[in-house]
Amino acid sequence: MAKQIIFSIVLLITVLFSLDSTAQNSKKKNTSSNYSNGSDFYINTGVGVNTKGIPFYFGLDYNGVHPDISIGGNFGIHSFKHRHHGYRAWNLSFNGNYHFNRILNIPNNFDFYAGLNVGLYNYNDRKDYPIDNWSHVRIGAQIGGRWFITDKFGLNLQFGGGTQYSGGNFGVTFRL
Repeated sequence: MAKQIIFSIVLLITVLFSLDSTAQNSKKKNTSSNYSNGSDFYINTGVGVNTKGIPFYFGLDYNGVHPDISIGGNFGIHSFKHRHHGYRAWNLSFNGNYHFNRILNIPNNFDFYAGLNVGLYNYNDRKDYPIDNWSHVRIGAQIGGRWFITDKFGLNLQFGGGTQYSGGNFGVTFRL
C-alpha cells in the first residue's frame, strides 16, 4: 500500500512539474512576496515522525492570499504492523501560515513560517476492537521552514502538535 501511495505522489508531482515547465514562458513573475519568488503554489511531500512506523504526507500550499500568508491542505497516512497487531491512521487537514521572510528580511531561498491547522484524524486498529477505532477533529499548531536548493525545488522541515506527526515532518517542496 505504501509503495502505491509513494508511486502515485511521484507521478502526480512529475505531471504537475512538467505542466508548469511548459507554461513557464507565458507566466508572469510576481515579486510582491519575498518568499513566493514568482509562484503561488507549493507541493510538499515527505515523511513524518512518529513513535511507531513512518507516516507519509502530501500537501499543497497557496500563497496568493496575502504576501505574508498562505493557506493549504495536507493528507497523511500512517500504517504500522507488529506481529499480529497493527493499525492504520490517516488525516486530512487544512492550514494557515504566516511567513516571516519580509519582516525578518530573510533571503528568497529560505522560507520561515508558523501557523495553525485543523483536520479530521482517523485511527483504525487492525484487531477491530470498537474502542480502538475513532475519528476526531483536531486543532494543532506548526512552525517550519523551507530551503530552496534551486528556484523550483527545496527541502522542508516542520515541527508541530495536534496531528499524527506530533514530532514533525521532513520532505521536499516543489514550487509550481
